[in-house]
Amino acid sequence: MLLRTHLMFGILMIIIFIMHVNNKIVFPIMVIIATILPDLDTGFSTLGKKWYAKPFQIFVKHRGVIHSLTTAVVISVIIAIFFPIASLGFFIGYSVHIITDSFTKEGVQPFWPLKTKSRGFIRTGGKVEDSVFLGMILINIVVFLIVFILG
Repeated sequence: MLLRTHLMFGILMIIIFIMHVNNKIVFPIMVIIATILPDLDTGFSTLGKKWYAKPFQIFVKHRGVIHSLTTAVVISVIIAIFFPIASLGFFIGYSVHIITDSFTKEGVQPFWPLKTKSRGFIRTGGKVEDSVFLGMILINIVVFLIVFILG
């Protein structure tokens, strides 16, 4: 999926969880960072086009180890050891990226190193993804109104 679609899902997670976290600044920042981070492994992504991502891309393939829930857990545990307040936001953001990419035709290996792939029918950047993106904007507005205005 494209960055904008990942961000819409990340924002939904922020809206849903923000009332239940202690640090209302660190949590959304970590969700957004972690939502973007998995695409560091491709030169076609916004983050992957940066000069500092290029050396990293030599060692990993797109939608390989970086695009797995295994990596989400490992990095989240490391963050929990050194900066516990940030670990939940990181885990949620990273996981939502992996889950949304599992609906694309390219799919992901969610439980790397297992070779099993999870694939869907959405073409990255296609019309269905555009519809999902627009739908997520509407869903985010409705959920925001429900959570913050009504209750």
